[in-house]
Order: sequence, then structure tokens, then C-alpha cells
Amino acid sequence: MKNIVSIFVALLGSMVSSVVLAAGINYNGTNLQENTEFTRTQCGTQLKNTMKEISGLACSRTTPGYLWAHGDENTGSDRKIIAIQPSGTLAMTVNLTTPNTTRDDWEDICTGRYEGTNYVFVGAIGDNDLQFNDQYYIYYFEEPAISSGSQTVTVNTIRYGYPDNQAHNTETLMYDNVEQMFYIADKVDGVCHLYKLPFRTDYGTGIQRLTEVCALGNGSKFKEANGGDISPDGKWMSIKNEKYILLWERQGSESLSVTAQRDPVQVMAYQEEEQGESLAWLDATTFYTTSDSKKDTPIYKYVREGDPTSAEVTSITINGQALAGFDAETTSYNIELPYGTTSMPQIEATAANGATVTVNLPLSIPGNATVVCTSQDGSNSVTYTIHLTLSTTPSSDATLKSLSVNGTPIEGFKADSTAYEVVIAYTASLPVVTAETNDAFATAAVTNVTEVTKTGNDATVVVTAQDGTTQMTYTVTFKRADAIKKINEVILSNHYSAYINEGETVIRGWYLAGENTPIISSYKVSENTTWAQNGNTITITGADGESATYTLDIQPVTPAAFTTAEIVFNGTETWVKSAYGWDSSKKWKFSKTDSDYSREIAGKTHVELFLPACDTLYLTPFSGTERDVRFYINGVEFGSKTKFVKAGLTLNVEQSAPFMLTIASAQTSGDGGVSAIRMARKKGGETDLTDVGSPLPATKILRSGRILVVRGDKIYTVTGMELR
Repeated sequence: MKNIVSIFVALLGSMVSSVVLAAGINYNGTNLQENTEFTRTQCGTQLKNTMKEISGLACSRTTPGYLWAHGDENTGSDRKIIAIQPSGTLAMTVNLTTPNTTRDDWEDICTGRYEGTNYVFVGAIGDNDLQFNDQYYIYYFEEPAISSGSQTVTVNTIRYGYPDNQAHNTETLMYDNVEQMFYIADKVDGVCHLYKLPFRTDYGTGIQRLTEVCALGNGSKFKEANGGDISPDGKWMSIKNEKYILLWERQGSESLSVTAQRDPVQVMAYQEEEQGESLAWLDATTFYTTSDSKKDTPIYKYVREGDPTSAEVTSITINGQALAGFDAETTSYNIELPYGTTSMPQIEATAANGATVTVNLPLSIPGNATVVCTSQDGSNSVTYTIHLTLSTTPSSDATLKSLSVNGTPIEGFKADSTAYEVVIAYTASLPVVTAETNDAFATAAVTNVTEVTKTGNDATVVVTAQDGTTQMTYTVTFKRADAIKKINEVILSNHYSAYINEGETVIRGWYLAGENTPIISSYKVSENTTWAQNGNTITITGADGESATYTLDIQPVTPAAFTTAEIVFNGTETWVKSAYGWDSSKKWKFSKTDSDYSREIAGKTHVELFLPACDTLYLTPFSGTERDVRFYINGVEFGSKTKFVKAGLTLNVEQSAPFMLTIASAQTSGDGGVSAIRMARKKGGETDLTDVGSPLPATKILRSGRILVVRGDKIYTVTGMELR
């Protein structure tokens, strides 16, 4: 059957992939043919620390061998794309300045060529809640060469809407180099549709209407399209969902609008990827996929068996840089080398389908280099000629390619921006500036700083062009930051962990009414910071000699009155103290812990309940996720770490006097809270009648229906309040 299909296609005068008729998925009332020519291997791993939840993937055309990717979180500093190697190694970050800072549902990325320029296209096209009618954007910019570090790009924008004037959720943005046309597939739990829009750079700010091309199947098996791409030669279009990849082959010079209306074939090498949203064509034989995941995620490479008669060069580089304007159909190029060049440039080329390439260099410059590509079976060949000449005038390029401090590129560096400011830590050693020129024949003279003060000191880089007269001076102003002077922890003598509200200079603490006012028993401050206390005034001084003054505010708390009824908190409890405060959903809440003291000194990791003498407590958490906690009674840990479960927790505290109960977080993620409490005493018990801090015995009496405690010549309520 395979031979019959191939012969039939050949009679039509077309060259298509070798396929077999088999029971593929039901696409449009019939089962698709299966394409078995691709092999799938894991080529790398996308690390979550590099970028999590990759939603779009595209192959670089300016720097072959790299991939562009973006994530799902596209707000603030996350409005960026990254360049990675297929192994997953991060190469460069590009921060995008967009006019729509609230449009954060970026779903796909692609690359393409238009009027001799390579572009990157990013689609702010998602709409899960169908709320962005006519507010769909394609951001585009000239593709930069991939090197290292980071840069910032201001994008151009195309705004579009759908022909039915309705909202659509979309995750597939593709660009066809042949037609210079966008193809966009919406994501529907049913029949998906394909749309198109010509790419132009002069659309302005108006809304462009897409044109509907066709339905993509009948929605029975293939639905919820979530990624796709078109090969750079325009030969192949792939659209995928989590379960399947479908492949269309363009016949001759037809429009992809025609191609898409034929049944595709199913790529059998694909294995279902959970949240698999990204597909990117490298060339006519290779594409990559990966998934939208919050964890480390595999990157897969798919390679199709090549056509042994093909003699197709996919890329040519000169000294590691892509040959400007390279197109497989163009076989002659003129390259002018810089004035003064004496060494022969390094020319390399790659080919598809197993073809071989031979590079022949001239004996001298000027001269002609040739790249000869021969098909795998030797039946076809093509020769590319590169005419090498020398510039007759020295270069006047006095710009820098990169500017670094201590080996790290300066963020936001641009060759035409000459002034930068860098703040270093107060204790940091002197910084070292290094630079690389754009022109190999230019020179850069660096003058580093000999000191750095708070007001600023300048390092300079003077670049002299090859012509010896053109110069540019780059200035890096270094300023030394204030010395870090922070209070990280304050513990009172009653074991209360005091706190400081952000932006305030008051150290707050609490203690049981009737006890002596506690004093500070221990503290922790930042490195090289000194502490001085004068009464209720605390002064900390940093390494730079500058000081900050705090006021100690320690207040008594009257404990709750004993009751056997459940107390459901409403935020008015004066005997509950929480720096994090009251929250209608999490009740009296506390935050997760951290490693830098920021939440501890803010008092957010714990909540205190000042309670009367009792034997048993039943605590109810807020109705959220279970949390690991620790309990402390008067600052001493009670038991060990336990789980504060949704059903509540019973503590056998057996306290004969009012006490302070601390509930503290014991985990590094998620907030917790307590919503209610019930107290109990043993029937006829005496535990609530004796002050363990006093040698005097206590006697319980009943007067006018009220239980009182008599100790010596004093009378108290059972909560410890003195009556006389």
C-alpha cells in the first residue's frame, strides 16, 4: 500500500512524505494517514529556574541553533523572552517594552523574514475568559543576534480582531515566509478554526480583521489547538494539541489557505505531553516541542528522514555570524571585509537531508569563496559564491558590543547609550569594568575607579575607531549603597518575639497583664551593625556610621475570660495579637517562614492568644490548606511540630494560671490562620486555682454564683484578675 500511495502521488507530479494508510485519528469523518518518518529524542531540559511554564517556542533565524521562548507570566519584570540552546542552557534575555502592560496572556512566539529583515513575533492572543474582544496583539521587533547577558527592546504592535467581532481564545501564532502571512488557530473545545492576516509594518493603531481560512477537522478528536509553526521554507505547517501533532504539506506555490483545507497527516512520533503547548520548526526536516510546566521540563527534537536527492543549504556563517540576507534560492553574495583584514574569514555551512557541503576559500582577498552542496545520493549539487572584497577606508565604528562589571553584563546596555549607573554594596570591593568593541579593529581604553563613595565615582571606557579619529566615551557611575543596618530579631524576657511594622521604627511586644513588664533578652542585627539601648530607645549603627533609632513599645494584655462556649473569632478579640492582622478569609493569620528574617521581624510568622487558666484547648483553623505549625506556651515549645488539620486540633495544656499561647508557622510556603477556640477545665479540678509562681495555697469559693480564688489576703477571679 505504501508503494501504491507513493506512485499515485508521483503521478500527480508532487513530492510528499512517504506515508502509510492506517487508522489515525478521526479528523473530518475519515481516519488520517499516519506519518512515521520522524524520530523523537530528548535533546535537553528546560529548567524551571530559567523560565517556568513555557508557552511559546521559536527557532532563531539570525543566530541559527538557538531557540526563543517565553513564559505564561508576562507582567512586570516577566515581560521578556529568553534565548536558549536546545539543551536548555540559557544564552540571553530580552526584556520587552510593550504599550499594553496589562495584556499578560502571551501564548505563542514565532520568527520570520520580511523585506530582508528577520523578525520576532510574540502573540498576546490568549483569552481564557473571553474578555478581550478586539484586544489581541502581535508584538514584533527585529530579531537581535544572540550573544549573552540581557537587553531591552521596545516592540511594535499589530492589534487585531476576529471576523465575527467576537472574543476568541487562541494559543497558536504562525508566520509563513512565502506569503509573509500570519496564520492563527483558535483554541476551542470543539471545532477549531484557522485564520490569516498579512504582515505589514504600517498598520498603525487600528484594529485589523482576520480572514477565516477553514475549520480544522470536525472537533471529534482534534480540538483545543495549543501550538504550531510553519517551516522556514514554507513547505510544512504543523498544528498540535496535547495529544496529537498534525502536519500539512504545501504543494508547489499554492497558498497555505489551500493547503490547510486538505486533510493533514498525523505525526506518529509524538507522544502526549502534559500541557504541551510549544512547537518550533528549525528547517524542513527538524522541529522541537516542549511543555507549559512549573517544573523542569524535557525539550524534544523531531527529525524527519531526508530526501536523498536534495541539495539544500540551510545556513552559511562568516566568522560565526549568519550570512546577511542568506536565502537558499540565492547563490551569489557580496561581502566587504573591514579595512586592514589580513586573515581569511572562517566560512561554514550546514545542509539538510544528509547532503554534504564543501567550502573553498580563495588564496587571497579580494577573491571568491564557494560553498558546494551535494545531495546524499550525489545526483544533485548547488554552488554558492561569496565575493570577498576589502573596504578601502578604515572603519569609523567606535561603539561597544558589551560592557560588563566584574564579568557580568550591565543590564539594559545599548551601543548608542553611553552613561550608566551601578550601585554596589557598602562592603563590596572595588568594581572592575571590562568592554568589547563592535569592530575588531577598534580599541577600548578602560579607566577603573580607585574608590567608590555614596555620591558616585566614574569609570570610563574610551573607544577609538580604526580610523584613529572617531571616539566614543562610555561612563559608568558607581555609587556605594548605604550600609545595611537592620534589626532581624528581638526576643523579650517573656519569650515574646517582638515585631516591627514595615516603614515604622517601633518595636512592638505584648505580655500578660499583672506580670512585670518584660525587657529585651536577646536580639539579632545585620552584620557590622551595633546595638545600643537607653531605656525604651534603641539605636542601631551601620558600618558607614549612620544610625537608625527605634522606640520600644511593650503593652500588657488582659487574657480572655474563661468560657466553655466556642469562641468564633471576628477580629475584635483584644486578647489575640497578630502582626499580620485579621483577614476575613484566613481569620487571625500568620505567614510562612523565610530565611532572611524579613517575615520574622515583621511578626508575621506567629500569632499569640492570651488565655485564662485551663486544661484543654480545641483550636479550629481557617478552612484552607493544612499547615505545619509549632505551639509555644509562654515562649517554651509545647510538643513538637504538628499539622494544623482542617478538622481542628486539641491541646492538653493543663495551665493553672493565665498564659500566652503562640501558634507559629513551621513551613516555608502558604499562609495559615486560626478561626475559633474552645476552652475546657477538668471537672472539680484545682489546676486553675494555684499560681505556680507563689508558695501560698489557693482556695476556691463560690459567692453569689461566681467562682472566686482566695490566696492569702487577696481575692481573684478564675482568670487571674485581682478583685482586692
